[in-house]
Amino acid sequence: MPNQGAISAANHYDPTKPVFDENGLNGYSTWLDKKGNTNTMATLNPVALLDPTLQSNTANSARFLGNAQIDYKIHGFEDLRLNLNLGADLAKSNGQNMTKEGSEASYHNTDQAGGGSKTLYDYTRRNTTLEFYADYSHTFAEKHFVDFMAGYSWQHFWSNNHNHSWRITDGKEFSNKEGKGELYLISFFGRANYSFADRYLITATLRADGTSRFQNNKWGIFPSVALGWNIKNEPFMKNVQKLSTLKFRASWGETGQQEVGGYYDTFAQFLSINTPGSYYFAGNGDNYVAPIVALGYSADLKWETTTTYNVGLDLGFWDDRFTASVDAYKRDTRDILNFIPVPGLSNLTNMLNTNIGSMTNMGFEVDLNAVLIEKRDMSWTFGINGAYNKNKVTKLTASDENAAGIETGSISGGTGNNVQLIQVGYPMRTFYLYQQVYDTQGRPINGVYVDRAGAVDVDGNVIPDGQITKDDKFMTHHADPDVTLGFNTSFTWKNWTAALSGHASFGNWVYNNAASDTEMLADLWTNSFVGNRLASARESMFSQAQYLSDYYLQDGSFLKLDNFTLGYTFPQFQVDKNRYAVLNVFGTVQNICTITRYKGMDPEVYGGIDNNMYPRPRTFVLGLKFNF
Repeated sequence: MPNQGAISAANHYDPTKPVFDENGLNGYSTWLDKKGNTNTMATLNPVALLDPTLQSNTANSARFLGNAQIDYKIHGFEDLRLNLNLGADLAKSNGQNMTKEGSEASYHNTDQAGGGSKTLYDYTRRNTTLEFYADYSHTFAEKHFVDFMAGYSWQHFWSNNHNHSWRITDGKEFSNKEGKGELYLISFFGRANYSFADRYLITATLRADGTSRFQNNKWGIFPSVALGWNIKNEPFMKNVQKLSTLKFRASWGETGQQEVGGYYDTFAQFLSINTPGSYYFAGNGDNYVAPIVALGYSADLKWETTTTYNVGLDLGFWDDRFTASVDAYKRDTRDILNFIPVPGLSNLTNMLNTNIGSMTNMGFEVDLNAVLIEKRDMSWTFGINGAYNKNKVTKLTASDENAAGIETGSISGGTGNNVQLIQVGYPMRTFYLYQQVYDTQGRPINGVYVDRAGAVDVDGNVIPDGQITKDDKFMTHHADPDVTLGFNTSFTWKNWTAALSGHASFGNWVYNNAASDTEMLADLWTNSFVGNRLASARESMFSQAQYLSDYYLQDGSFLKLDNFTLGYTFPQFQVDKNRYAVLNVFGTVQNICTITRYKGMDPEVYGGIDNNMYPRPRTFVLGLKFNF
């Protein structure tokens, strides 16, 4: 696997510096300090990072995927069906990572100090599944249909990995770690369906899910119920010919989520620290003693639970040549799981998985599909779907110290800086920044922000206190979109076919961390090396990094054309007496274009922070299909 650090290095490396240098380390240009040694503060040469003779990664892997399913109907009682599903995912890999002694990457590593390194690793994984359920279905008196299902599910996840690293020149050991993980998920579930004359439908489900992740709250109970009314099948609708589908739906249900990263976050754990963290005690044979360190944990973690209320309407006209679905929903999520900073001295770690509070999502979704043209030699279909969503935090259950909000949204470059805040009354990923001050020409003023904190006068106006502190930050735009759209269309004419699809997002904002980390001018010549700067640095003219300025918060709304395919199918021709063949030639373009006001590389960033993402490629495909 190539060194992914080359992406960040390429963004920060001086683009005017030659890649190769006969007098440099291993033939590559290398920054030197004032003493003529390799400058370990400088950005690494990104091309050197990708040189397999300087850094190599080799691996061997094997994987087995197996599944067996048995479905049996009881003889003489065929309405009862038994189903057993067994699955296994087994994987094993081993390999080595090497950094050559004397390479620039080796000099930048404190442990290696230019001596190179070798790491041997092996990894084993076993994921197994057993699921069994019984299903009974029957129709009574031609109008009453019932279906009952009950089952049990068992999942086991087990893994073991071992890493051993040492310096090549003198064999000094860096680490020798072994990690095991084991997780059990157990579920009991049931479902009951009833329908009358295909007009009135009701479904009720109940799940009891248990996880070994949680020490004191292993089980979660999740019920649901759904109602349907097929209005089109009512006798009074028989004469409405243009309307082919009319169905009303309503549902209520709860779902659970237990993914929190590690398998043992709720259990007390102790770590034995080996070299280089051991301590030397003189005497008694001059022994090294490996200390045992307690790790942070949260014993009371519980299932994150989402309660969803939904009403919907399905419509179809002219034999469903035009269809529409409309849904309105409300989702209340409680005991939200999140990895957050914890107050000082309250635990044995700085960050911890915690149930932080509750939030609400409200919105609606619309799905429209139409057959615009349907003739012998021509057809045209079009579909579009859209969704509006609004969410806000309704409760925080973190400690009193964090009651005013929980900082999140870590960025690169600014150590310890967070640019988002979880706060009651605001969307989950709301940005929390200083408000930038601009001069009369519209240029941002270096280090000058709006003084928002201070006393309040009788009219409710804030009297500035004359200093910029953390209290002057303000809650502003959020990362998640208000509106999302997707569309697709397909057109055929005789032997030609064409298809286009795309999607759009509106109301999402992006913090441009790639710019905030590479626009400061004061560090152009720091510690005897030059760093890369974006061309936009000429606009901001910041002498120092302004990581917490809302100057770098930008509208990330976009419209993307994802795929376009054009194809031609040649008339069929006879291969032999009884067989005919068809040849289809097609071309496809993926990731066609992005229309946006965002100044960074790509506004489609999960979480709203644009760091050093690898650019999405534009792909061209030419293909042939030959059927006979």
